[in-house]
Amino acid sequence: MIEQWQPASASNASLPKADQLQQLPAALVNSDSAEPSINESALDAALLQQAKLWTQLNEEQWADGWGELDDQTLWNIALFYVLAEQQLDDWQLADKNPAIWVFRMLKKRGTPVPKDQIKAIKKLTDNRFIPYGSVL
Repeated sequence: MIEQWQPASASNASLPKADQLQQLPAALVNSDSAEPSINESALDAALLQQAKLWTQLNEEQWADGWGELDDQTLWNIALFYVLAEQQLDDWQLADKNPAIWVFRMLKKRGTPVPKDQIKAIKKLTDNRFIPYGSVL
């Protein structure tokens, strides 16, 4: 009997925890330059797979994981997801990119990302939803 393939679903994704999220920026190379990139081998394969599954969660499900993270760590997590979408296979996230939720969280905290950093990150992606999601 042939089994039918079932795609991963949000129910397969555990909620992101702060200690796991803090590991994602370890994959960033030249994060302070105009041309940052991701080094996939810098992350454990299971964590990378989990990071991809987390993209299926909604904004509210993410909120608990990053509440205790500082602004710089959140920025690096957002950068990770923007670069992952551009540089890793099968990471087309569109309006589900967690970077959008990071930018919204920073704005709610009263520490929005400076305009020069927004311009820089928009140059790194063709995702029209970055930084704050849909305008509607």
